[in-house]
Amino acid sequence: MAAAWERFIGHRVLPKAALVVLAAALVAGFLLVRSERRDAHNAEVLDTACGGVLPHTAVRGLLPGDETWELHGDLDLTGPSGRGPRTLLRCSVEWDEYWGDASGSLELAAVPVLDFAPTGVRLRDILSASAAKEPRWATAYLDATTQVTADCPAGLPGYPRPVTRFRVHASLQGDGSEVAGAPEKLRGAVAAAANHVRDRGGCGGPAVKPSDVRPPPGPVEDPDEESDAVPPSCRWFRPGMLDGKAWGRDDREPDGVTGDDVDACSLRVPRAKPANRLDHFAEVGSVSWRGPLLPEVRTAYGAELAALSRAPEPESGEKSYTLAVWAESSCSGARTLSRVTVTTAESALAAGRADRILAAYLAASDCRAVKVLGKVWK
Repeated sequence: MAAAWERFIGHRVLPKAALVVLAAALVAGFLLVRSERRDAHNAEVLDTACGGVLPHTAVRGLLPGDETWELHGDLDLTGPSGRGPRTLLRCSVEWDEYWGDASGSLELAAVPVLDFAPTGVRLRDILSASAAKEPRWATAYLDATTQVTADCPAGLPGYPRPVTRFRVHASLQGDGSEVAGAPEKLRGAVAAAANHVRDRGGCGGPAVKPSDVRPPPGPVEDPDEESDAVPPSCRWFRPGMLDGKAWGRDDREPDGVTGDDVDACSLRVPRAKPANRLDHFAEVGSVSWRGPLLPEVRTAYGAELAALSRAPEPESGEKSYTLAVWAESSCSGARTLSRVTVTTAESALAAGRADRILAAYLAASDCRAVKVLGKVWK
């Protein structure tokens, strides 16, 4: 044995080769242990993130398997918490490349959709209630990779007003976005999170499918090159409807609201050829109410609805005339009451254009089975 050892250590190559093999074995063992610990740690992250509801196979395909994932900002406030939180679910899985400076993250959040609460159903009340700017957490989905708005017919618990919708959005940063099938995997994660919120909140209704998840809405393309400042609820109107000219830089911008139960718009158009010194502008207002607002609308406008007629006569001697036209219809499948007002310095102009303006408004809103209830001068 001693002779064999002496021959080994005296050999010109064998000792060095053995050291190389031993070092390689030690490195391999170290890397194996490190890999096993990393995999166990990463599995624990997926078991914990967002209440553990993220589909492991799909999410694993989005995250780099040779990096250590870290869970940041994990929060799960779904279910009967006693008070409605502004964030229902949130988690962020981040990583940094071991070699290099690149990093990435997968962020997911679920938030309630808190519709504005107008103090009344009249046009001025609706527009004033929407003037408050939405908080950042409510609009974060616009910058996300993908999102879905889910229904909760039974209502999420703990809020002072009924909350029957919530939104789930997710963003994928870094190399994960380049993985084959990344959009499908991300949609699956968003749908799973949405159904977790539904189940914990007792929402009822149909489950969210991955095919329901979509990229955030992009900017609306305006075929007539209108200003981006024109709200969607006002884009049905064209200045030519009242012989007006396009809005200028110094003109008052249209004001509008688009909601679940109401759409509203107020605008002023400069007249192309004023008939007199009072005829420089015409004004138009439009409101459509649906669902739970209808009884309140009939109460608030009871006197006006009772005064409707087919062809009312304006009072003479007025400096401006406002004609209101009412209609019942079915818009996007919902029973709807609509009111359009036209204010001009010439009563004949308002009377001659009001019907066409109402028809254009309802057509743009995809309204059917229209029944004009009548008109009234205000």
